[in-house]
Amino acid sequence: MEDTSAAVQVQTAEKNVIHFPNGIYGFEEIRDFVLLQEDDSRIIWSLQAADGPYPSLIVVDPSLLLPGYAPKLGTAERRALGDPQEDDLCWLAVAVIRKKLEDTVVSLKSPLAINVKNRVGMQVILEDGDYPLRYRPFANDGGAAEC
Repeated sequence: MEDTSAAVQVQTAEKNVIHFPNGIYGFEEIRDFVLLQEDDSRIIWSLQAADGPYPSLIVVDPSLLLPGYAPKLGTAERRALGDPQEDDLCWLAVAVIRKKLEDTVVSLKSPLAINVKNRVGMQVILEDGDYPLRYRPFANDGGAAEC
């Protein structure tokens, strides 16, 4: 009997490949990433290079950390993603998890915008809104921001 588990994993991974035409800041040469669920609550995800183990970034849904988080794309950014409807956009924020959890930071100023229909993404720097570059969701002061 043929073991199809590897084939199923490959098919699932192919469905989750997201193409970033310009890469991600710091990893511009890597264009294809796989989004992997890291926990059952679907809060923590891993965005890993599709063709290797590096880089692997921890990403989170920023609206779960900051209620009311509502970034907006500019016209050129929206066009680059294929003119998605608002409901077809997925926003993810890169997190840096530290040993001391209160030192963990999440970048709310430069999230990843992903068109879920065509699986094209880009990292954007939000000009509108007062979102911090280093948001500390577990800080003792309730989420101090560092700009």
